[in-house]
Amino acid sequence: MTHRFKILLVDDEPNNLKLLQQILKTTYQLMFATNGDKAISAAIDQVPDLILLDIMMPGLTGYEVCSKLKANPKTRDIPVIFVTAMGELEDEAAGFDVGAVDYIQKPVSGAIVLRRVQTHISLVRSDKLKDLAISTIQMLGEAGHHHDADTGDHIWRMAAYSSAIAKAAGWSSHRAEYLEFAASMHDTGKIGIPSEILQAPRKLTKKEWDIMKTHSQIGYDILCKSKNEIFIMAADVALAHHERWDGTGYPNQQS
Repeated sequence: MTHRFKILLVDDEPNNLKLLQQILKTTYQLMFATNGDKAISAAIDQVPDLILLDIMMPGLTGYEVCSKLKANPKTRDIPVIFVTAMGELEDEAAGFDVGAVDYIQKPVSGAIVLRRVQTHISLVRSDKLKDLAISTIQMLGEAGHHHDADTGDHIWRMAAYSSAIAKAAGWSSHRAEYLEFAASMHDTGKIGIPSEILQAPRKLTKKEWDIMKTHSQIGYDILCKSKNEIFIMAADVALAHHERWDGTGYPNQQS
């Protein structure tokens, strides 16, 4: 089943709501509110993906509604587009000042409404995918230590060190951030190491140590299957994170 993004339409004039409904109903799941208080309640209860908000309404104005939404942790990340007859530059500036992402002037054009909504829904979709990717990275990083004595604090501490060193070496902030995520997955390959070896309360035998050292290659084999830049970097980190400057590390004795 295809996911339909949810849009809250807010206007005190029923005809304006009907017009927006006709423009958007085929593609999106729609919610309606006829004043500011109802809009805030609906946004808190159902958390839409996007809000189209009139400014001139009885009671709370659109500016006030937007300000209240941005002050609430549950609703502050919902993008708001003002749809209004107020067309002065200072009106538009006031809208952006309270946190709106766009401004559509009435009378509306169906094509413009659709294009603007599509643009901001695409950004919402990108943000959701980014959140999903970050969650996946975090779970993979912690999965590698599920049967290990190391904690999540260790994982992210090492990741932060890697990022800091990269920045000091002249890497861009963007690339250093990628490395921080990649470094958190350095021990993903420990998933393939038996618990009795990972948790052994004694020094490992040579045979056990040889098995332990395979976690670098296992991690690489898992992570290299992705074509995503972060996972490509993570695969290299997993493979080489036990190499040493003098060539005494493993698995490839790189120096």
